[in-house]
Amino acid sequence: MTSTNEDRLTLMKRLDESFREVRRLILAEWNRVNEHGLGMTHGKMLIVLAEKGPQKASSLAEALFITGGGVTGIADRLIELGYVTRERSEQDRRSVLLQLTNEGQAMVKTMMDLREKVMLKLFRGMSSEDMCKAIELFGVMSRNMECGGQGEA
Repeated sequence: MTSTNEDRLTLMKRLDESFREVRRLILAEWNRVNEHGLGMTHGKMLIVLAEKGPQKASSLAEALFITGGGVTGIADRLIELGYVTRERSEQDRRSVLLQLTNEGQAMVKTMMDLREKVMLKLFRGMSSEDMCKAIELFGVMSRNMECGGQGEA
């Protein structure tokens, strides 16, 4: 391996470690106020229900990129906590919909408030130009990962 390739690999490792550290710090901030031990997918399910209203499990599975069984397990936990209910659809009694309770709506507000606080802390001192460049770079990384190929070092 040439010196240039070694330097590039070292830089990629530093970037990867920095990314992992930021993610760890964000999760630590969430866990500090997460009294019920909810995972990110639990939170995302609550947000989807808040934004789209009552949903079938199949629609949630598609929105969350998880299996129907995964939706069932997450929904069971959210029902146990009083954040979600299962209700029969009035249009089709065979269909069961998951929907937020008042407690679930309050949890979504708490999560969104926390998200805003974390973002304000995370991006403090960054210019709009810095943030636009970061969006561009994350877009490149996302496209690279979606390609499925090995990529070049």
